[in-house]
Amino acid sequence: MLIVGEIHTALLPHSRPLTPEEARAALSLAVGEAVVQWARPVPHTASPVLLHGVDCRLPLGPKPDSHHTDEDDRNGSLRAVGSVSSRAVLTGGQLLQGSAWAAISDSEHPRRRPWSHYLARPGTLEAIGRFEPHRLAEGYLIAERRADRAKLLDTAAVARHSIHDVLARPMFDQRPPIKTGSTRLRWVAITDPGRPASVAFRLAGNDRRRLHMVTGPVDPEQVAAAAEDLAVHDWLLTAVAARVALAKIGEDSRHTLRTLRPVVDHLLHLWSAGARTAADLEFMWDALERRPGLTRQWTTMTERVRSQIDYGAADLAAQILDLMEQRQRQAGGPGGVFHR
Repeated sequence: MLIVGEIHTALLPHSRPLTPEEARAALSLAVGEAVVQWARPVPHTASPVLLHGVDCRLPLGPKPDSHHTDEDDRNGSLRAVGSVSSRAVLTGGQLLQGSAWAAISDSEHPRRRPWSHYLARPGTLEAIGRFEPHRLAEGYLIAERRADRAKLLDTAAVARHSIHDVLARPMFDQRPPIKTGSTRLRWVAITDPGRPASVAFRLAGNDRRRLHMVTGPVDPEQVAAAAEDLAVHDWLLTAVAARVALAKIGEDSRHTLRTLRPVVDHLLHLWSAGARTAADLEFMWDALERRPGLTRQWTTMTERVRSQIDYGAADLAAQILDLMEQRQRQAGGPGGVFHR
């Protein structure tokens, strides 16, 4: 079986974290369906899972002996019919994600079947034609580059739909504490008990990432949760690194403090790598912590942020004392000297 998905992550447009009650109200996307919440180690809220019926094409990657490039639409595609799952996720009351995923399996019939058949298998797409999981996985990861992408499965649109449903609520003041961008993670997981578990995570641009996994038998929703967990922490690394780059460290202490203080107030406490990852998928974090070492990178960066806050505060304090000395001298105070 092949499982595919996409996750969009961004900071909520609100000046403070949502309370658990506010988060529950914001993510109540389906009447009568429960919102799931966790309090530890970081507050976490997940909307009900929604289903979206689709009848589309799945892109194929090149054959092993083909001269076509990965994004070449001459590699072909398969028809797929079924439904895609989606949900909105909120971490720490501030990091909002739109997540979409689907399990893809081989159809036992060469033609499309009635919708009642697909409704009985929620969150599953049936591929009509020759089912080649590895070619489908390769084709899906780079589908946005293909000329025929308008006909292909668009998990990005489904993920954005979940975000738009949340942001349509009138409860946000549109004043985020930090100006940051969003990231997009497109992922695939091939369930193959005969192969060793593996993971490959790559940056595909300033805001796009790709994740390829090989796993044993696993629940598709658990894979989606693990990918959401990775996407949150990749966003944190990206956002904090961007703020550090803007901080003018060593040039302007006041600017450095103004730039980095919101990072300390709103982001540094959210790191909890692996907290939402099932035991069957812990190999993903084990591999990523060895290389590239996400937590090591986070620790190094956050120590730099905290040290710059401390140094900046000390420098500003020294400047204030110097200014007080100058005013004391100008006023002709006792001895003309101000002792620190």
